[in-house]
Amino acid sequence: MDAIFLPAVFRLAAAFKDTEKLFLKKLTASWIARGVCERYLQEGVLEDLVRIILEKKLALIAKAKAADEVERAIRQPRPRYRFGTWEDDPFCLPEEELVMWLIASANNKLRPEAVERCMELFDNMMGGGNPIHS
Repeated sequence: MDAIFLPAVFRLAAAFKDTEKLFLKKLTASWIARGVCERYLQEGVLEDLVRIILEKKLALIAKAKAADEVERAIRQPRPRYRFGTWEDDPFCLPEEELVMWLIASANNKLRPEAVERCMELFDNMMGGGNPIHS
């Protein structure tokens, strides 16, 4: 995790062009993202998948232009199902949503729509050509 986390934090500090308040929010959010990923590892989530989540979360945090974007970047996935379709959210990482569904399904029976979504995400993540697959 340090191999991903530390360079990202150093890049964040080196590219300091935000207000001090936004920079500190981004720094705090980076630590929160790391903590969430550590918990995923403790839950037994595949380390390669956790690394990808951390990389993408840190990139979202670094690109954030406002405090609310930082908040959205560290928020747990909240997939929305409306009228038979799943809504996309640029701040919701598909890898993290998959982890959320897998953790939830270990202790709960999922609705058919959720099972279908989980399988779709799994196929997309673990299919050929994906860095997790290799």
